[in-house]
Amino acid sequence: MSEGQFRRAIGIFSVISSPSRLEILRQLNSRGPMGYSELKSSTGFRAKKESGKFAYHLRKLLRQGLIQHNRVDKKYGITPLGRLVLNAAREIDERALLHVEQVMIRTTHETLEPFSSNRLMQSLVKEAGMSRDAAQKIASEIEHLVIGREGLYLTTPMIRGMASYLLLVDGKDDESTRLAKLGISNWDLELMLSSSPGVQSVIREAGFRALRERELFSSYPKDVVDAHMEGELNIRDIGTSTLAPDSVSIPLDRSTQLEDLLSLALSTRVELSIVAREDHDPSELRRLLLNSESALRAYGWPVLLNTVLLNADLVKAIDGLRGTEGSRLSFTLAFPGASKAAVALASRGLAVSTSATSALRSFLGAPVDPELPLVSIVGASVNMPRLAYETQGDEAYFSARLLQVVEKASSALEHRMKNLPRSFNNNRILSGAKVFGFVNLIGYSESPPAVKLGSSLIRLVEGTGVLAALMYDHRSAQRLRRLDAERMPPSELPHITGWIPDGYTSGYYASPSERSQSQVPLTSAYANIIQSHELTNTMDEHTSVIPTLKVCRACGSLNPPGSTTCSKCGSSALAPLYNGVLIS
Repeated sequence: MSEGQFRRAIGIFSVISSPSRLEILRQLNSRGPMGYSELKSSTGFRAKKESGKFAYHLRKLLRQGLIQHNRVDKKYGITPLGRLVLNAAREIDERALLHVEQVMIRTTHETLEPFSSNRLMQSLVKEAGMSRDAAQKIASEIEHLVIGREGLYLTTPMIRGMASYLLLVDGKDDESTRLAKLGISNWDLELMLSSSPGVQSVIREAGFRALRERELFSSYPKDVVDAHMEGELNIRDIGTSTLAPDSVSIPLDRSTQLEDLLSLALSTRVELSIVAREDHDPSELRRLLLNSESALRAYGWPVLLNTVLLNADLVKAIDGLRGTEGSRLSFTLAFPGASKAAVALASRGLAVSTSATSALRSFLGAPVDPELPLVSIVGASVNMPRLAYETQGDEAYFSARLLQVVEKASSALEHRMKNLPRSFNNNRILSGAKVFGFVNLIGYSESPPAVKLGSSLIRLVEGTGVLAALMYDHRSAQRLRRLDAERMPPSELPHITGWIPDGYTSGYYASPSERSQSQVPLTSAYANIIQSHELTNTMDEHTSVIPTLKVCRACGSLNPPGSTTCSKCGSSALAPLYNGVLIS
């Protein structure tokens, strides 16, 4: 290379060292020739005081022959040399990324993402109101601090804090204040205020986001949070998980008032079960349930209010009720001959399950006692289909990986149990309640090694000192399958025919070999939690997990999963029964 060519190359590299000049080349390359004002605006130079700076960048590019100015239409365009330089810069950037270990950031969206200085720069321009050059300078400084440093545990609030600090050091107090995070960023809060239907929803959402960050970044152990973000396990409803138990069960007596139920419901995250005894007045029970649901709906609290009926006469309390969208009510029937009554209720759109009186279970599968208050906590739900995929069906390897993830789920459970007493403060009804803690197993039927292990699966997990459960948790099953869909080839993503397409199976279903298509016992269509001793005694090589049945809205008959018309009356008004939930 001659000295002249060398100097020319140095000049070109000097020109493209500026992110602003590279952005001008990108805009002209993608959008074609543009006038001065249009080009200035599209590259982020919007303020009048930035006109001189923008003109300076144009002169630099013109001098090196990377862009040209057409004097006829007064538009700027990229030259072949400019396009060549732009492509070379892109290739250098891509190759550099291959040789630099990516620094992963834990985000408030519960994902792990590689650090991106460009994304940070855009946030500074949008949220702090900075110019592109000033934002790029801050982003580059932070990139210099974090790239190439192994073992850094970084979160989006930490990156935001670093940027806010650098702005403060540079004397940009206003920009630093605008970027500061108050549970949520000022930018997000302003967006919420401008689009929300009311101030109460803003207050709830702002408070929830602050609680969510607390649990994601300062409450749970780091390895547990990473496992949650990567989809090895799922902690249900991050933000409130350390504040309240998942399920509470209480015996209903004549002294129980509406205020008592609402107080309990508001201190429970998922399900409140009330056990109605044989001598309870059906009309009083009906009034209590309807008033409770009305109050919960008005407050916007998502907890499910489950009623366990121990006597067939108590079904009168729900005579005429029909399931509606967003209903908070569910029912568990625990008396001889409950199957027929359950079919009738399900055909009216009500969420219903059945349970043996010897081992009462709630609608979602939590343990229930007719005499004592019980509290159930799920540390986390383990993603068994992911483990089966990673271990390629190797039973020994699957067992080893399962124990690793169960250890993290147990750590989450321990953390939740430690924080539980605060939710019992001043609650007389829960005084002396018995507490159960579980690790939930999601996607049993999609995991061949788990099915092969059978009852040994539960013994394996409980060998670590924690109770295992196969509980219904569709939200966890949905999230875990969605994350798996992002990393597994479509052909490798497991799915059970007839099951809800956007989630893995959850809950335990017994499918006896003698099950006939014309007469299916309702009790086997519903998932109840099976505790260790029960699962050990009932699971064998003839036991499997089934996806769903279909109930006829016209006559109430149960039909096989693939049915399009009722085998009894011929009606096409079939509704699927998913784990005891009738999907309207």
